[in-house]
Amino acid sequence: MSFVLSLLIYIFINCLIINSAYAYIDPNTGGFFFQTVAPFVYGLLGVIVVFWRRITGFVKGLFGKKKLDDSSGKDA
Repeated sequence: MSFVLSLLIYIFINCLIINSAYAYIDPNTGGFFFQTVAPFVYGLLGVIVVFWRRITGFVKGLFGKKKLDDSSGKDA
């Protein structure tokens, strides 16, 4: 057996055997998470509002119809 396969089997077996973690999550962790994620989300929303026309124009350009270089559109 290769080393990588042995390692994957070992990790899989360890994931199946779950022991109690005896971990403690501080009640203020949710507040800290909100204080760090909320400004990022609100800043992203602000950027979207400010640049909405550019964003929609870019998306329309990606999915819009492509024009032919040939002005007649017919084969000779």
